[in-house]
Amino acid sequence: MDYQIVKTNRQTDFDSVRQVYYQTWSYSYVGLVPQALLDNLNPKATWHPETRIDNTLVALTKDQKIVGVCTYGPARRQEYAGFGEIYSLYVLPQFQHQGIGQKLFQAALNTLTKDFTEIYLLVLKDNLIARAFYELFGFEASDDCIADQTEYGILHEVVYIKN
Repeated sequence: MDYQIVKTNRQTDFDSVRQVYYQTWSYSYVGLVPQALLDNLNPKATWHPETRIDNTLVALTKDQKIVGVCTYGPARRQEYAGFGEIYSLYVLPQFQHQGIGQKLFQAALNTLTKDFTEIYLLVLKDNLIARAFYELFGFEASDDCIADQTEYGILHEVVYIKN
């Protein structure tokens, strides 16, 4: 697969970015989050990727189709102030397992390590595939587990840290 990793800008098709989120959640999170949450996802209302224009990388195919997205930046959680954070990593289901996620993730890490010595991310506790992926990059599960209450149920997440 021929693709390139680029930073988003004002010309980025953020509706396509929303579709990457939507399709990936709908496919990858079945059985990991409450089904009612998945059933009520709305790309326009759920995600606002344009708000992270300066902290988003996308994977583009030769014909400029967005097939993956990775967002990152300074820590959002107060207890991790001073850390960098990977906010999200999603690749369209039909483009997964082709190295796109690895390239996006490594590019985001390269950017974060310019400003941060420690980086963290949140991953669903039962998402063993994602956990193994992050461990390949040297992230380790911490003892910090988060129960995020949604209107459809609780999401259990584990904080992963890379020093």
